[in-house]
Amino acid sequence: MTPSSLFRDFFDAWHGLHSKVPDPASEMAAFFEAWQRIPPRQVPLPSAIDILQFQDYVQTFPAAYRQYLRSGITANPWRHAGIGRDEMRNSFVLRWLLDCFGDHGQGSSILAALLDGLKQDELVSLVLHKPYHTRVEQRLTDDGSSRADIAINGHDFTILIEVKIDAPESGDQIKRYLDHLAALPGGKRALIFLTPQGRPVKDEKLKGSVSYLSWSEVADVLDTHINREPGLARQPAGLLLSHFAEHIRGHARQRRKKQ
Repeated sequence: MTPSSLFRDFFDAWHGLHSKVPDPASEMAAFFEAWQRIPPRQVPLPSAIDILQFQDYVQTFPAAYRQYLRSGITANPWRHAGIGRDEMRNSFVLRWLLDCFGDHGQGSSILAALLDGLKQDELVSLVLHKPYHTRVEQRLTDDGSSRADIAINGHDFTILIEVKIDAPESGDQIKRYLDHLAALPGGKRALIFLTPQGRPVKDEKLKGSVSYLSWSEVADVLDTHINREPGLARQPAGLLLSHFAEHIRGHARQRRKKQ
């Protein structure tokens, strides 16, 4: 095909397409008619900020903020005490908070609230009305081969808490704890498995014999307790509880590869 034939075919096709396009004049008239019906743009409202008040705020803020920091309300002693994600160090603090004789002054309220969340109604009644003792790393065997991270012993009840943050569940430790509880004479018994996500134990046969708790749930109990007690939030005990709640919530957020 010669170049002249190619050009002729191109322009024939072009004119064929052009004849199908509406009249440009009509299109232009329709455009301007539609354009006239466009509603006018609303005038923006004036700013609601009072400039003079804002200037006063800017001038007084630095001094007020320094005073706020000097009060120590933002300081978290648990973060700076170096307990970090160390399971034993966190266990020591948690044991203190659960101790009805602890100098935090909250009695058995925190332990009772944790047990209430786990639907351990009988134990709630016992810890609220009878004294008990809390210990860390309590030996469960004479040779010390089996130890509970936290043990709570009352006259007619025993609670063991296995504390996990980064370490995995090791060997048959859960079975050994349950065997120890089963061998105790009488009384109410419970094993609590405390982990960042409240995960179940690995052994399927033992899952129904264990209560599961997450560090975030412990933090929620502490926050609820603070809010329920009038004025506690600004007292030393309330600040310590609140800061520990903030600290242990990080155990779930900073999850590592170990499970």
